[in-house]
Amino acid sequence: MCQELGWIPAQNYATPEESDEYDITQSMVFLAIDDFSNAVGTSRLILPGEIPFPIEKHFVLHPMEQIENTYGKIKYAMEVSRFIIPQNPAIKNHEITKMLCMEMLSTLLKMGATHAFISADYRFFRLLNILGFDFAQIGEPKIYMGSKTIPGVTNLKNLASRLEREKPHLYELLTTNKKLYEEMASV
Repeated sequence: MCQELGWIPAQNYATPEESDEYDITQSMVFLAIDDFSNAVGTSRLILPGEIPFPIEKHFVLHPMEQIENTYGKIKYAMEVSRFIIPQNPAIKNHEITKMLCMEMLSTLLKMGATHAFISADYRFFRLLNILGFDFAQIGEPKIYMGSKTIPGVTNLKNLASRLEREKPHLYELLTTNKKLYEEMASV
């Protein structure tokens, strides 16, 4: 996907695997597979640690005091990263996006996270909000990894209660792990 979209130069990697400093100790990877054990989507959560989040390193964000005044006190946050769903006419991309989001959201809540950060292509940022994941822009967009990218945050407590009211089918997926795993497996 990095090669297809021109995100990073392939010659910088001895193997055809992109990796960074977060992969060693500060990340959790999520993988969606189809009925034939092919990867049809991936994402990761970057955990807090010694290395600042990529959103902090690569974007000019609003002052943290302003972000917390608007979106709540950030006690424990993680960053959504490497959200990739390759183009494939045989799969339902939005369903894979929704399932990966729900699995990450479930994990974030189980780990006690209050907020999630993301820096996403403006089209994907809009899609996440259409699907109900409520990310708000918290800094200036910029061209990053080849496209206009928006830095954002979501308050997870507010998100869970909003999903319960406005998108009960997503809330049910969030609170019923067995069903979530079954749906992920059937994508």
